[in-house]
Amino acid sequence: MNRMDSLFSTLNRVRIRSRVTRITTRFRDAAACLLAPQTCVVCGKNSRRSVPLCLSCEAVRLGAENTDTDRCERCGRPLVSSRSLCVDCRTVAPLEAIDRVYPLYPYDHTAQELLAAWKLSGNFGLTAVFAGALARELSRFPHCTVVPVPPRPGKIRKKGWDQIDVLVRHLERNFGIPVLRCLSRTSLIQQKGLGKTERRLNLKGNIAYIGKKPLSEPIVLVDDLMTTGATLDSCAAVLKGAQSPAVFGMTLFYD
Repeated sequence: MNRMDSLFSTLNRVRIRSRVTRITTRFRDAAACLLAPQTCVVCGKNSRRSVPLCLSCEAVRLGAENTDTDRCERCGRPLVSSRSLCVDCRTVAPLEAIDRVYPLYPYDHTAQELLAAWKLSGNFGLTAVFAGALARELSRFPHCTVVPVPPRPGKIRKKGWDQIDVLVRHLERNFGIPVLRCLSRTSLIQQKGLGKTERRLNLKGNIAYIGKKPLSEPIVLVDDLMTTGATLDSCAAVLKGAQSPAVFGMTLFYD
């Protein structure tokens, strides 16, 4: 089998997996309407599917997002001036190792409810919704490999799952996106509640590369929420130390 045949074979497998996923989702949504109706967190109506977000509101709130126009060229947040970098990236320079971050949506009240429903209430149906949003943006990086931001030690034992690993597994299985789980984390302290300096110090020396060989491909780090960017930047420094030529970040939401 030559390279072109192999490419078409892979694309066909991805199309078949996507079709099966769509059919499964329709059955799950139909069952949810009857057995456990969900209220859309945006419009308050019956979502008529297995997640608390109707299709109309999903199209508006989690639709295709332009992450280049009027965005900071470093952290990816919206700009309030005509300059190419935001105030933080011009003055504080919080991101040193990562080449560029592509955060998709603002972490507003709706986003907080959606993340809480997914992470805390275990509404796994939202995984497909979030993965679809990321997959659209990741299509711009066809030669990159996705690396999930690693969880804190003990998180899976305490909460039963790691939402980022579940998210990238969906990208891998249903969109054919290559994923490499090559980072580990040793810090037990949560980043939540820490300031910029404390977040960076908390991660210093606590992210490790556990891959078996040096990296030769560009990487896209995936996480659910970017607050200061310290986690993404610390992971990027480790990946570049493992010889990745470029490291980008992508998150569902930005604070």
